[in-house]
Amino acid sequence: MGQIAYLSATGEMLEAFSVNDAVWNALCQLPRGSMTMPRTNWPATAKTSIKGLRFFSHYPGYPGGLPKPESYAHTRLKIDVVRALRNTGFKANVEVSGVSPDGEEWVADVLAENVDGSRMAFEIQLSSQHLRDFLRRTDRYERSGVKVCWIMEDRVVSWRLTKAIANANIAYYHEHKEFLADCAEILPFRVQLENKDTYPDPRPPLHFGRASYHKAMELEEALAGVMLGIPRWEIPEWKWGDHYIPMRPFKQEA
Repeated sequence: MGQIAYLSATGEMLEAFSVNDAVWNALCQLPRGSMTMPRTNWPATAKTSIKGLRFFSHYPGYPGGLPKPESYAHTRLKIDVVRALRNTGFKANVEVSGVSPDGEEWVADVLAENVDGSRMAFEIQLSSQHLRDFLRRTDRYERSGVKVCWIMEDRVVSWRLTKAIANANIAYYHEHKEFLADCAEILPFRVQLENKDTYPDPRPPLHFGRASYHKAMELEEALAGVMLGIPRWEIPEWKWGDHYIPMRPFKQEA
């Protein structure tokens, strides 16, 4: 399942979350073969979940292996991220695929483009993963010419990552008597969610930094700041640039 499909006749990309109700209702009535799924080119079908979430999925019978479905919260947050980036004037799309120079494939939750053509991936991580996987996936993006920002669940994912980084840098603690619980390679935001099956209304803010450097922001301010290079790494932690003036959201030109 995903938010993207393509019209077979024209190759036009469709976004489940952005089309209006009339278009969505029409897409749900299209016969098999009218739309295809990204990367597999298998016939796609338009569906709406019991919670009202629109998505595209493979028609039954696909012979290959399919990725594990994303949680409701993951998809809702991904949609809010791409909308917030567009609200602040940046080009952004969901579920963008790419490949590193040595052939490693990746699919960004959201991929945004800056005015200078540089690209930033926003990865949403609501399940725990090993520190080496954060680093491996970050490196894969870097080798593809893409920077990456991680938006992770606060209570478990961020806490475990912080602990893992501190353990990996225990020598720093013995020398400086303070923990090195962040690293320059992983640009982190935290989001507080009750669970992966629900999503708050209004949408949740993003949290950045720790202690006196902690800052809670609406998505537009946080994501625009990342695109403009506001976060800075100063060992032992990430900080929000003092020179940054919060932006007022504005709409993209038609």
